[in-house]
Amino acid sequence: MALEADMGITLEDIQKFGNQSIPETNTYAIDWVNGRLSGKINGMEALRQYIYKTLKTECNRYLIYDMDMGTGIKALVGQGIVSREYLEADIPRLVKKALKDKRILGVHDFVFYYPDDERNAVQISFVVDTIYGTTDQEVTI
Repeated sequence: MALEADMGITLEDIQKFGNQSIPETNTYAIDWVNGRLSGKINGMEALRQYIYKTLKTECNRYLIYDMDMGTGIKALVGQGIVSREYLEADIPRLVKKALKDKRILGVHDFVFYYPDDERNAVQISFVVDTIYGTTDQEVTI
């Protein structure tokens, strides 16, 4: 099982955790299209927003965030000199490093797509195992 290989978590551990109550995490919903906050969200929806926001944020770029927020994927892809093989080997490590939230149990099954019209971009799809269940994520960087 992918969780066991990635994090040393067994199915028995997940089942034990599943019997515990999960505290709700309320946060503001971000309207990415209009660039504003729109209501509140919690649970899986809030976690999906956290994942997207974390991966779209370039680390060490914004003073409002600490040194651990975000990834260095955009800088890596934007150079245009790194091979696709290198990207596909390093991006999973960078994603797992960035997604340190205690609600995330594992990240796996990465798939990469390179848009034809964008030379310095990569679309990343992957599966995230969370305390709320499993979700598919996709982000273009």
